Amino acid sequence: MNRGCDLAVEREIDAVGAAEHQFDQNSSDPGPWAARAPRTVTTLMVGKLICEGAGEQLCRVRNISATGMLLESPFLLREGDNIVVELRGGPVLEGKIMWVSDGRAGVQFTAPIDVEDVLASAKGSSPAARLRRAVPRAPRFVIDGNARLVCNGVSHTVVVENISQSGARIHLSNQPDLDRVMTLVVPGLTPRSCTVRWAGSDSAGVAFIEMIPYAELAAWLNDMQPPR
Repeated sequence: MNRGCDLAVEREIDAVGAAEHQFDQNSSDPGPWAARAPRTVTTLMVGKLICEGAGEQLCRVRNISATGMLLESPFLLREGDNIVVELRGGPVLEGKIMWVSDGRAGVQFTAPIDVEDVLASAKGSSPAARLRRAVPRAPRFVIDGNARLVCNGVSHTVVVENISQSGARIHLSNQPDLDRVMTLVVPGLTPRSCTVRWAGSDSAGVAFIEMIPYAELAAWLNDMQPPR
């Protein structure tokens, strides 16, 4: 993301903070967030949202504090929903939705968190991640749906077991001659060029050459769920 995009995101987040009085300490109506932690960190982290009746959805965390976060998702969330958000790299946040407005929700955590530890894990800068030299993995979504893998000019039917913005795990009924660059065609998503990261006897992991845009994958996952 370039600096211009960063500034645009910062301005949008600032506008959200000004509009949502629950996150304004000086508001005359403090609302349910009156006791929230004084330090709120502005961020833009992609996560996996798990909510009853929602399956697994893509979401973004706009800001976070020790006691709660501002969440964004195209899925219809409701006040009172209990949710779990899994961030890149593994941090898991549990909480309850206190308010909803135009695709955003204020979440109060079940228990206070260490913001610095959560951010470090999500960015891959925690001591454990540095020791493993691990790059935080994007949230994966279980779908178990049919797709086509085009390699060496031949189309093969495969089952996509899970998918993320950066890649997918696929099950192959018969092992094709995997090419260096292939195309994965998932119904409802733009066909994506990919390369093989690993391969087994009946499955393989592929990495997309270009990530699936957040808006595209979020809308696709949302469409897979029945209306609430």
